[in-house]
Amino acid sequence: MAARVVYGDRILNNSHRGDVVEMMVFLALGEGWRHVGLGWHPWDLQFGSEGNRIRIQVKQTAALQLWGATVRRNLQFGWKPNPPSYFRRDNPGEDIEEEGWFCDLFIIGIHDEVDASKADQADPAQWNFVVIPVCDLEYGVKSMNLKKAADRWQPVPWNQLKNEVDKRLAALRLQKQGEIRKLKGKLHWKGDIEQMRLD
Repeated sequence: MAARVVYGDRILNNSHRGDVVEMMVFLALGEGWRHVGLGWHPWDLQFGSEGNRIRIQVKQTAALQLWGATVRRNLQFGWKPNPPSYFRRDNPGEDIEEEGWFCDLFIIGIHDEVDASKADQADPAQWNFVVIPVCDLEYGVKSMNLKKAADRWQPVPWNQLKNEVDKRLAALRLQKQGEIRKLKGKLHWKGDIEQMRLD
């Protein structure tokens, strides 16, 4: 009963819509991913752990709100100068940056239907998604106009989201491998970790 009241309308309250879109992304990505975004966790979805983890923050924007048309459609990335004060207390041993977005990818759900009689914001088929690796963003950026983002990163429908994420992650891995090879070329190994140096 309560779930139908909160999530059953064709146009959803903004905060509840965020929950729905997180679940859409979670279901699209499939096996191996965990939803960790309950409460105030800095990221929403995670694959793997420790040094092999991939972290995703899910955001969303819709053309229609309960009160009418959205005036400005900007994406909020939420750069922070430091991690949440409670993070290390609640997640002992979990690595987190000293500043940043605290994720590896943003997935932005985009609902563009402006006709209230046709809109169904709980229907994944009505959503498109943009996948943004944080390494593509300028350092410290907190927001971006939706059109600018959609021009740079091609939106895909829900049924193609997993393939798009896999493609972005493959590109990230290649980039990291290139950085490691470049780094190795500058390392001088003398048999002891303390004596390893960079030119």
